Amino acid sequence: MPPRPAFLGPSRRARWRRRVLRRAVAGASVATAALLLVGVVRPPPPATSPVVVAARALEAGALLEPTDLRVDRVPGSSPPPASVARLGPLIGRRVGSAVVAGETLTTTRLVPRSPADGAPRGTVAARLLVADGRSLDLVSAGRRVTVYADTGGPALAHDVLVLGTDTPEPMSFAGSFPGPGDVGAGIVLALEPTELDRVFAGQRPEGGPPRVLTVVTG
Repeated sequence: MPPRPAFLGPSRRARWRRRVLRRAVAGASVATAALLLVGVVRPPPPATSPVVVAARALEAGALLEPTDLRVDRVPGSSPPPASVARLGPLIGRRVGSAVVAGETLTTTRLVPRSPADGAPRGTVAARLLVADGRSLDLVSAGRRVTVYADTGGPALAHDVLVLGTDTPEPMSFAGSFPGPGDVGAGIVLALEPTELDRVFAGQRPEGGPPRVLTVVTG
């Protein structure tokens, strides 16, 4: 018959070992139960929301770059009104007034967008008069057009990005007659400087601004 383990024997030392073992097991059980109870009772961590803040002080009119901003977390499950959670929507925007470091950047602190904000690098935003105002029904911001002089000839610019369009308010019967300062339907285009030079090189014989025709290409 194989020998029994020392702590199972009838000796006083074996009984002492058994008592120590029982106490150790009981203590481990109590500790485990306490840990489980703490895990149940402990409240969850407070909710936070991401917001973009100024990484440094900014002057009024500053053009926002990635190094000017960082994302922090503020208490609460609902972010502050008009705050922004990501850097992307703010890059390239301008602040309307001075901002201190750590201040939350809200959309109300930004200079309102204009069509010129969407002009790609290396182009300028130019508003051109359109000979056929109804053609603007086919055009919207983000489309691409080819531009022709309304007097004829080859295209003045190809595959040009449209930044915006505008049409004058229709005159009512009681409205005044158009005067010298009245403007017609226009289109805002992102033109390279050489393209802009070609457009304005074709001034109208009577001295008025050039008018163009547009054809949607994309």
